[in-house]
Amino acid sequence: MPELRLGPFPVRTQRTRIEAYKSATRAAAQEVPAAFPICWFGEPAIRTAIAKACGDRLPLHEGQTFDYARPLEIDAEYWLSLALSEQADPPRLVVQGECRNPAGELYARMETLLRLVTPAMELSA
Repeated sequence: MPELRLGPFPVRTQRTRIEAYKSATRAAAQEVPAAFPICWFGEPAIRTAIAKACGDRLPLHEGQTFDYARPLEIDAEYWLSLALSEQADPPRLVVQGECRNPAGELYARMETLLRLVTPAMELSA
């Protein structure tokens, strides 16, 4: 699969979602936890694009990194651009993202590795 560029997608750092994330992950008391942007992958348009890139394979979370130019602010709007590329050995989907504010200023870069696994076929008795 050649690199696929998507977005930018509008995303937000809503206080209620951040508090729910902190509660679920027991994240430190910082304003916006460093790994919070992974929640944006649950946005319908982003989730659909990633699922389409995975095809009939199951994506298993393998790793993620975040590199911040400046901290995200609570209740702010950002634009997330993604680049999806597939690696063959081992099979994985690399999702690279850039988060910018509406003025175009870079806030963060992120990378997520999803191992692509073919579901085991059911054995008949």
